[in-house]
Amino acid sequence: MTTPVSASLYADLRLIDIGMELFIEIHFANGKTVQSRSSLIGYQVGRFILIEYPNKGFSEAYQHMLVNAEIVVRAMTNSGFKDIIAFKSTIFSLVNQPIRMLCLSVPKTIIKKKVREQLRVNIEQEVFIMHNDNKISAKMLDFSSTGCLLTVDAKTVNIEQGEEIHVAISINTDLSGILTGSMVKVQNIEGVLNIGVKFSDEHPQLKDNIFSYFLVSSTTKS
Repeated sequence: MTTPVSASLYADLRLIDIGMELFIEIHFANGKTVQSRSSLIGYQVGRFILIEYPNKGFSEAYQHMLVNAEIVVRAMTNSGFKDIIAFKSTIFSLVNQPIRMLCLSVPKTIIKKKVREQLRVNIEQEVFIMHNDNKISAKMLDFSSTGCLLTVDAKTVNIEQGEEIHVAISINTDLSGILTGSMVKVQNIEGVLNIGVKFSDEHPQLKDNIFSYFLVSSTTKS
């Protein structure tokens, strides 16, 4: 039996939690493209999707060009595997009350891309990264035994994808050390570098112990 399109879209949209951060790319009729962030407000299957007005300001001229512009929406799914979900849509209208929102058309299809084989835990852990003899403060936003996601002020470091990186983490006296890896993804979003790190095979026990700690901590908080 074939699953109805609306049911399939609903199942895919449910992978994005209300309020979850979205990465959007708006393509204007004059050829200009603007990237920004937003968040999901809600949707009615078969009719529309509501997202928060982008947090990156537009000039008044471009605000008038938002309606009928093409928009690409990307987000991480709410599963622990952090798969990517993406769709193309059209901006129906700009809504001003009760808050500024964009009303989007419902996409015909939603693309899901599996990007991780290992479960990751969402965290907020202060760390240091060592790169080219520099020690820079950073924040670790997720962790698995094979890699992690870091954020750092783009002004504090000059790095490129593929380079080696050392991450110094200290949770307590028993859980501390330096994890080495390579930067498989470096993305600058409004002055903040998102750095995807793939760990080397060194210190497997330390990585497993850290992962177990974060997993237990996240379960306790929830």
